[in-house]
Amino acid sequence: VRDVAWAPGIVGKEMMVASCGEDGCVIVWKRRIGEGVWVPTLLNRFESPVWRLSWSITGNVLAVSSGEGEVTLWKQMLNGVFKRVSTVEGEGADA
Repeated sequence: VRDVAWAPGIVGKEMMVASCGEDGCVIVWKRRIGEGVWVPTLLNRFESPVWRLSWSITGNVLAVSSGEGEVTLWKQMLNGVFKRVSTVEGEGADA
């Protein structure tokens, strides 16, 4: 595990934490209020290690920094599924 980021506050009666690692996997863990079980969901499997994660202040957008020289933004949709909404490539990345 390279990084862990807690979502601020409670979103839709759920607490969330995201984790990432050198294997390129980003996992969002969710726990409903009043329940004791954290349920993991694979957000994405990147080709390179994932170094950092950061939630938006509202807790529904997750920024992911990968070894591919890019930052991707993932937004939680109304149905609870995360969708990639933006990609920012680094200066050294191929266009």
